[in-house]
Amino acid sequence: MTWTEFCSLLQGLGQDTPLARTVQIRLENDKDVLKHFTSSQHKIRNKWRSRNVTNYTEADMERVLADLQSAFASLCE
Repeated sequence: MTWTEFCSLLQGLGQDTPLARTVQIRLENDKDVLKHFTSSQHKIRNKWRSRNVTNYTEADMERVLADLQSAFASLCE
């Protein structure tokens, strides 16, 4: 299946499908709506939001900060 065909099939899905509901849960940011989420909806959203979270050590953060500071300093020279 080509990407174009896949996209056209996705566009034809209704809002009452499980895929559309999952996407809606993942993208929700309204605090009032989030208050009324069920525990399973929170689980879906939290799993999606944490998929690319990387834990950095304090040393990693200090190294990146030092690199940024030196980069900015070189711009001012």
